[in-house]
Amino acid sequence: MIPLPQNVQNVGDNLAGNHQRDGPPSTSTSAPTSSSASGSKDDVEDIYPATGPPAMSLPMPLDLTLRSSSLEFIDYYDKNLAGLMVWFDSEENDYRRRVLPLATSTPAVKYAVAAIAAHHGGRTFSLDMPRFPEAARDACLGLINRHIQNMTCRMTDGSELNTRTDIAEAEWILASILMISCYEMSNSQVAAAEGHRRAARTLVNVFTTKEASNRGLFRFLRNQLSIYDVLASTTSFNLQDIEDTVLPPPGTEHGLFSHYLSLLHFVTLLSRRAAFNMDTNSLILGNYPDATLIRSQFTQARGATLLAAGKLRIEPAVVRRDFVRLVDIYHHTAVLYSYRCLGYANYDNIDWKASVEKLFEQLKVLEDPALCAHNLPWPAFIAGAESHDDVAKQKVVTQLLRDITKTTGFKNHADILSFLTVFWAASNADWRPLAQQFQENGYQILPV
Repeated sequence: MIPLPQNVQNVGDNLAGNHQRDGPPSTSTSAPTSSSASGSKDDVEDIYPATGPPAMSLPMPLDLTLRSSSLEFIDYYDKNLAGLMVWFDSEENDYRRRVLPLATSTPAVKYAVAAIAAHHGGRTFSLDMPRFPEAARDACLGLINRHIQNMTCRMTDGSELNTRTDIAEAEWILASILMISCYEMSNSQVAAAEGHRRAARTLVNVFTTKEASNRGLFRFLRNQLSIYDVLASTTSFNLQDIEDTVLPPPGTEHGLFSHYLSLLHFVTLLSRRAAFNMDTNSLILGNYPDATLIRSQFTQARGATLLAAGKLRIEPAVVRRDFVRLVDIYHHTAVLYSYRCLGYANYDNIDWKASVEKLFEQLKVLEDPALCAHNLPWPAFIAGAESHDDVAKQKVVTQLLRDITKTTGFKNHADILSFLTVFWAASNADWRPLAQQFQENGYQILPV
């Protein structure tokens, strides 16, 4: 059944209500409760005056810059950014194969590509227009809001958004939102990036029809959102936000990290519900999962990912070897995260200590860390979170996060180190209370 029109309107609300000009993160995030994480119509009215969303007439400098440099932005994204958006880069990368071609024919995608390419590329481009990336971002969001309003009106009139045209429109909107979210993260605007994530989630939940699920690009983009959403949820303490997480699409259980992500979210949801004293009987059959069961389940998920990778014929050999190491890194990271969330992270647990050592061993033996640097923020965060009393390991994590920031150009990775520095100086060896405090003060850690 098609959701109520308000669901579509929430996409625009999230884009507007959570988007802010470049500057310090918002400090108005509410404490974690079970209330909805979506925006409301009032949120939009608070951001936009009565005259409506940003005008769609583009400033002439923006239009001229796009006309003269559009192909350069696309080429930069192709060579420098598309590979950072997926587990590993290949000719099958749909950001390159399916999304980038939209930038030549779909204005919002063109603006999104221009925004992140111009910002990430820095001095690569000679741009006469001041603050061009921000202007391109605003133009992109203005177009998205206009189309979301149109969707809302149509659903209010009783129409169903299930035609090929509707799904194609949802595809370019979703692609644009995901790229703009990456732009915000690269600029260390975590609150804005989180707003875009919620908007993308709402849009995906509207288009749950079989037709949308079978569309290759929509399916790809939903899967990309699920990676972002599941990992971001691991540092969230807003129960409603966690419960609304988009999981890998049905039918992808045997894909890369698909089973792994579903299991990881299971642990997150289980632990947060327990923390809020909610009944967990609906989540599991039998008793609370013990440490042996947790490790066993993630071992199975590791095997599923390696089987999926084996069918892809990953080349060259160095990428293939490092990808196997990456799978092991994520395996030990998930075990450590799960032990911490479910109460098994203590010095009496020999397996917990062994996983800490194995995680650092695998991080150390990567042959070309730069090739998978974009996949390492979450493992680096958990490695640092489980090194509270180990100065030597803290130094390793510090250098790793600095290398990740330098390689990817995404400033939010430096923010992870800022959090860990505060955590290491505190007395509590459990990172979660401090992360929850950060979120209550308006700043969620975003290790993606």
